[in-house]
Amino acid sequence: MKNTILSTLLFVVIQLVNVNFNPVSAQKLKASDVPADVVQALEEQYSYVKVTGWVKEGSQYVANIKDGTASGKVYISGSGNWIRTLFSVPANELPSAITDYVKANYPEYVISVSALEEKEDVSTHYYLEVKEDAVGASPSVLTFASTGQNKLLSRQDPAGFKDPTVKHPDKIEQAKAAAAERQAERAEAAKREAEEKAAAEKAAKEAAKAAAKTPAKPANTASKPANTTAKPANSTAAKTNEQPKKEAKPKKEKPEPVVKDEHGNIAIKANTVPEVVSKALAKKVLHPAELNWFLVDSVYIARCLNQDKKTAVYIKPNGVWEKTLTIMPEESVTGLMSKHLNDFYPGWRFKSAVKEQRADKNDKTMVEFYEKANYKAKLVTTVFFDKAGKLIRTVDPDYELGGNDKKESAEDDALNKYYEKMNMSLDNNDASNVPENVKAAFKLKYPKVNNEVWTEDGYMNYIAAFYTTRGKEFCVYNSYGELTETWVLGKNDNLSATIQDYLKKEHKSCKLKEFYTVKRLADKLTAYKVIVVDKKTQEEQELWFNLSGRPIEY
Repeated sequence: MKNTILSTLLFVVIQLVNVNFNPVSAQKLKASDVPADVVQALEEQYSYVKVTGWVKEGSQYVANIKDGTASGKVYISGSGNWIRTLFSVPANELPSAITDYVKANYPEYVISVSALEEKEDVSTHYYLEVKEDAVGASPSVLTFASTGQNKLLSRQDPAGFKDPTVKHPDKIEQAKAAAAERQAERAEAAKREAEEKAAAEKAAKEAAKAAAKTPAKPANTASKPANTTAKPANSTAAKTNEQPKKEAKPKKEKPEPVVKDEHGNIAIKANTVPEVVSKALAKKVLHPAELNWFLVDSVYIARCLNQDKKTAVYIKPNGVWEKTLTIMPEESVTGLMSKHLNDFYPGWRFKSAVKEQRADKNDKTMVEFYEKANYKAKLVTTVFFDKAGKLIRTVDPDYELGGNDKKESAEDDALNKYYEKMNMSLDNNDASNVPENVKAAFKLKYPKVNNEVWTEDGYMNYIAAFYTTRGKEFCVYNSYGELTETWVLGKNDNLSATIQDYLKKEHKSCKLKEFYTVKRLADKLTAYKVIVVDKKTQEEQELWFNLSGRPIEY
């Protein structure tokens, strides 16, 4: 007895050791440990989900997400490429065709994973892992179509797999018999439903005919002979006294309701939408509700409800996704957006918000609101923010920046200060002042960037500020179009411990605002530019460090 217990404990310990040292096993991560490219990829693919945690499985990063009531896992490579997404589906909610297949081909196996899988260029399908109910058992991976008869798409059994149908032939026959019985029951139910439907239609037709008939008028008793049983001499004349039958009027079919969008465009039929366009929508919206299609200027627009939010997905005829617009609630105005509105528009009242996700990654959020002074007149102020929540531009009903008399209002001055904080001076924010050779050099290096903002530093250097998957970046060009420096904004949590210790000792009265990794190409020098702010005076100071974290003169 003791030997049996010891053997069992030893087996369990060995299995636990194998799991813990398996390189594919999941490793929990803090959000700050996840690379920026990976986080950016998640935001581009699923911007509205709630992230509940991160793990690393091998070389892949996995985000555990909640999308309304649905939970799932998003797999992203270390280089920031989306791989796949699994949305959990309870095993008892799987289609019967799938569970019948598992019972018939994997008797005594359990479904350890059941989900809907989304992958690039593949239709959404069911993903299952089935395995023996034992510790350390390797699963078989199955995929099934999510539409039609849920046919098997692929089956991958692990190395050394032994067909369980050979081991349990009697159970296989039982499973097949049970599946056949369920199929017969479904066929019988469908037959009964069809018969009931036909009977109901027949009864409705007979009722319509009966209603269309008008009863004959009663005969005039005064003109009848004494012998009422006698037949009239002229049968033709008798027929003329009968009321002619009225033909039943055909029922008018109700015209299909005309669906229009807010611009007056009329919806098109779903069966006219190219399959490649429908597949593109399936990748962006898992379960669209109240879906209507529109064709505007050769672009297909799918308007639907996605997780109870009004959504419009723009897709080109070749199936290339262009952008997605989503109506957002007031709670979505958070972070820098909320801070900006509260600082510059105290007492503002929310009207609407629209989030725009774009294929070129220049995502925006538009917020419409009423300023306190304009609420009664219902004059709407509109602001546009980038994906980081920083201001892009403002459309105000009351004034134009600078004013007609060239005297800046208090709001103008506040906005100018805001732009200066972002290194985006309104006076110099004009690409038309930048030489063409400089802009051409920038476009050659960054062909996909189109959100750059140009400034001049007074020394005939032109600085382009823009956003990429790494965050905010700067490129410095001389007047000859030569790239001289690059700056990349870093996350404060990633600043080296050596520099943080130095700041605590030498700049106790200051707090870290931001830092950049700066590369000076002429002398191949790389350094850190650290900006600190005095807690009392709010004065900013620039500090420079080498890669080892030592202070330097730059």
